[in-house]
Amino acid sequence: MPSTKFALLNFAALTVLISTAAVPTAFADNHSTAVKNPSAQAQLNEVGQESAQEEASGTDVEAAYAAAVEKANAQRTLAQNQSLEHYDLARYYWSRWNLKMAEIEYQAAIMYFPELKVAHRDYCILSMFTAHPSRSLAELMMVVGLGEPIPFTDEEKVAFKKQAAKMHNQQGIAYGRKNRWDRAISEFRWALTYAPDNAAIERSLAFSYAKKGDFEMAEKSYVRSFSEDPSDGYAHADFAFLLADNGGGDKALKQLSEAVKLEPRDPALHVDMGWMAESKGDLKTAQTEFQQAVKLSPKHAGLWAHLGKVLEREGKAQDATNAYSEALALDPGQDEAKQRLDNLKNQKSETPSTPASAENSRKES
Repeated sequence: MPSTKFALLNFAALTVLISTAAVPTAFADNHSTAVKNPSAQAQLNEVGQESAQEEASGTDVEAAYAAAVEKANAQRTLAQNQSLEHYDLARYYWSRWNLKMAEIEYQAAIMYFPELKVAHRDYCILSMFTAHPSRSLAELMMVVGLGEPIPFTDEEKVAFKKQAAKMHNQQGIAYGRKNRWDRAISEFRWALTYAPDNAAIERSLAFSYAKKGDFEMAEKSYVRSFSEDPSDGYAHADFAFLLADNGGGDKALKQLSEAVKLEPRDPALHVDMGWMAESKGDLKTAQTEFQQAVKLSPKHAGLWAHLGKVLEREGKAQDATNAYSEALALDPGQDEAKQRLDNLKNQKSETPSTPASAENSRKES
């Protein structure tokens, strides 16, 4: 047992020594400029040569080769910049002791630029904290040059990006539950870097912007979510209420109408449409929507009661009476429905009937 502890201490000491002494010079070059790696340069030359052979012939080969090398260098620089962005994000998460998110971002940094040794170094140390000694040892070998980084395969990249998007999305939802909308927005935006066509994440981002009060950005995000998934009725409903809250009444009604078309079996959307139409004075549409709502949810006493109010406002006393009666049959505690029903009955009893003599005289004339 003592020998095991001694070995672990040696391993930890070696890691710290590497991270604080021998490695920083190489890391500084690695972090700021392209990595000077002979094998990588050889691969770059091969890529340039192959591209040149495909794109040109004869005297144009040299020019095509130079263009291909320039393109490859640009792609390499872009990959390195992406890697450094994720590396900095990993360090941020680690500073907040969010080790799971730090781990996923160190992996992202390595995925985009496998030669970034500073990422391998930090991932090595992080793996020690998370009790993954074999992974830590593997990363240490990358740092000291005893092994070559193995790039992600295309399949591995797809799987990793899906997992990373999921984790950032969950983190954003967690912040949203705490009303920390700035951080929620940041997490959803990072999630979209991994899954740019994910309409659900885009909708969450739009909702977060709206809750923060940035309605312009919220509207842009909703529009993007529709381009990614035009069949998302609930996104149209959310957007409708955002527009309604900011004076876009006609646009709001149009969006909510679209939501109802996409999700016709959802009574809640018919209720929302009914409320919005009623608030604009469109009682005919309100009646239609509440009638559809009670058809889909016939045991909901409150819906029957509100349908009765709409019908009463339209002057349809008998239909309103029937609706109030349905509401009270389902829930006798609907006090407002009971009061309105009594008022309708009283009004009906107080209405004078036409005298028979007057009716007969009209017929004779």
